[in-house]
Amino acid sequence: MVVNLYFKDPHILPERGFGYLIPRSIPFAQNPERALGVVFDSDAVKGQDTASGTKVTVMLGGHWWDAFDAYPDEEEGVNMARAVLHRHLKISDKPAATRVSIQRNCIPQYTVGHESRMQAAHVDLMREFKGKLAVAGNSYTGVGLNDCVRAARDVVMGMKRGTVSTGLEDAGRKDLYVQVTLPSAAEIDAETRRREGRSWGILACSN
Repeated sequence: MVVNLYFKDPHILPERGFGYLIPRSIPFAQNPERALGVVFDSDAVKGQDTASGTKVTVMLGGHWWDAFDAYPDEEEGVNMARAVLHRHLKISDKPAATRVSIQRNCIPQYTVGHESRMQAAHVDLMREFKGKLAVAGNSYTGVGLNDCVRAARDVVMGMKRGTVSTGLEDAGRKDLYVQVTLPSAAEIDAETRRREGRSWGILACSN
């Protein structure tokens, strides 16, 4: 469920930026609505409006609602979204306008064997189009915005270099895992660790 809310106050948000996602690790007591995240539309997409104010989108449900036989109605959806904003951002103002919609199956998830299919698609595209067609987008090498921007950039940079590309040649090879050799406890001054609150661990990141 996607709930769009418009507030007349242009300064109602305590923070600025794109918004935030809510981790699955957050306890139910802190997220009983099963919200997925909040987008600060007025910050994320500027220049679209002629009226001042603040637009916010609250995303609810997703996989948390898979077992539901029925979904909340529009009024319930607005109340749930307002509860999320009040709990997380201390926003208690009543929105001047709202819109609620159910977006079924809107976030794509790759099925088993996706990377193999993309590698096969790379071969097919090269054979059929001889490097004259390249693809980028959430159907191929990542469903997130960052993945799509990176994929498009890779294709364009390849074109600038004169590289023949399909956009799929690196499918399944973009993950970067880094293991860091950490100092022993004896090598780290205990007082420094307490003062700085430093936390040590193994870093594993996906690029």
